[in-house]
Amino acid sequence: MDDANMNALDLSLLDELREFMDADLHILISEFEEDTRERLLQVGQAIERRDAETLRQTAHSLKGGAATLGAVGLSQQFRGLELRGRDASFSGIDQDFGNTQRSFEEAMASLNKWLAHV
Repeated sequence: MDDANMNALDLSLLDELREFMDADLHILISEFEEDTRERLLQVGQAIERRDAETLRQTAHSLKGGAATLGAVGLSQQFRGLELRGRDASFSGIDQDFGNTQRSFEEAMASLNKWLAHV
């Protein structure tokens, strides 16, 4: 698989997870997608309210979940939002949030593509 989005995934970590979890990996990825969609709504609300602490906490949690699944690029995007929350820096954050949402969609497409080939 030489898809450009696959570069954002740690395939060796995914292979390890597959060996360890087998069929449960599909469930884990599905739950990650559902949970992340809900938490992205929380991030958006925190940004609207300028609630730095909720932004920081939620982005921190999302960063860890993405890293666990080898979604390296997405994890980095969430780290950026986490730092924005830590610093209460909301200037231009709408663009960063939009980029993070796109990265999430790309990561999910790549994860699902990877799953289809294992």
